[in-house]
Amino acid sequence: MKDIFTLQLSKSGAPGSKIRPAKRLSGTGTVTTGRGKTISVEYHLSFTQDGDKPGQRPSKAELKTLSGQVWCPYDGSFVSVHQGKILTLRIEDGRQLRFMHRNRDGGIAVTEWLG
Repeated sequence: MKDIFTLQLSKSGAPGSKIRPAKRLSGTGTVTTGRGKTISVEYHLSFTQDGDKPGQRPSKAELKTLSGQVWCPYDGSFVSVHQGKILTLRIEDGRQLRFMHRNRDGGIAVTEWLG
């Protein structure tokens, strides 16, 4: 027997309520270590962003909602070697952020957007 599920979405009509869509960024970037070594990496980042502020830096509150992964497809030890160290990621559009790995799966915690 086939189960059917229905999902109903409703918009809040309350004044001042803003929908905060998830912003997702994926691609190939470059990580720079504290010693200046550059490493080609892949990343998947996701955070909420105000609908009326496209292209702006995330606020400090939004940094707390940022999740994602950064890993090197050519080096299986990249995450474990750099875990706990602050690294700088330059994403494809030129923006940069500082992060550190939270776990061995490449999950990150962003400490700062550099622009």
